[in-house]
Amino acid sequence: MSKVIPVSLGFIGIGGAGIGGYFLSKSGESKNITIPTFREKYEKSLLSFDGSTDEKLWESKFTTLKSGYKNHPGLKAITTTSNDSKAKSLHKEVCKKIYDSQSNNQNYFSDFKKYCSKLIRDVVNGTWITDNSETNGGSNKWDGKLTSLKDKKNNLIHQELKDLSSKLTTGSFDAAKRKELKDWCSSKKDQLFSGEGNDVIQEIKSYCAE
Repeated sequence: MSKVIPVSLGFIGIGGAGIGGYFLSKSGESKNITIPTFREKYEKSLLSFDGSTDEKLWESKFTTLKSGYKNHPGLKAITTTSNDSKAKSLHKEVCKKIYDSQSNNQNYFSDFKKYCSKLIRDVVNGTWITDNSETNGGSNKWDGKLTSLKDKKNNLIHQELKDLSSKLTTGSFDAAKRKELKDWCSSKKDQLFSGEGNDVIQEIKSYCAE
């Protein structure tokens, strides 16, 4: 459920900066600001608690959790739990609490993204390419993806790929072009899944994974 917080616009104006702050200070009105929970704002990114639907993902997130940095006290406590079964159960319980927390909590957002949510990387089936973009030669997997990108420039969905494709005028590619594709893939990989359609996910896979 969204959290409703009463806020005095006049008070906000005092702490504000520039034109916006001055305008708010002049109004003197009070207004309720509704802050959505993680559950509401990132509905498509939530992991399922039903049956075995996302069990493999829960396992993967739990492995990351054990050695990663945590903000939420409940997640920190899991590190000291010696029983794996109990720790995994606690992991899900804490994620439920985070789901129902205000989505503007940046510390909890970090935990949510790393340990409690579904990322693009989690819905792309395949192995993400990790080849060095600086490496020349036919064995560089980015060259194969760039060749495919060049040949299919009229059938692309993402604008960034369209822009890159328009720069591919020859059959050979330099490190800058490989890096541009690699950086784009990296940016997509760690984005929260927000219900993108199969065509979008398939395009990401086509140029970022095997």
